[in-house]
Amino acid sequence: MTGFHADPSALDALALRLEDTADEYRSAADSLAAPDDLGPAPVSAALTALTGEWSGRIRAVGTDFAGAATGVRTAAKAYRAADAAAAEELGRADG
Repeated sequence: MTGFHADPSALDALALRLEDTADEYRSAADSLAAPDDLGPAPVSAALTALTGEWSGRIRAVGTDFAGAATGVRTAAKAYRAADAAAAEELGRADG
């Protein structure tokens, strides 16, 4: 068979893995917090700023994974709709 073949079920599985990965990144970002007693105020402020920056970057990656999952789910839905429309159109042509 020639042409393009899409497997919506495989795309759904990929979307789920991407969503799980996004959740892991969110969890990692949430876990980054500077301990309360870090010593002198300048040290504490520097570590708080650093963990805040890391947390933001990790959260952004999680957001990217979540967006990719949404795109993959949209593609799977579009392929299913196209398959259904083609099957319906072919059914009309036979009848």
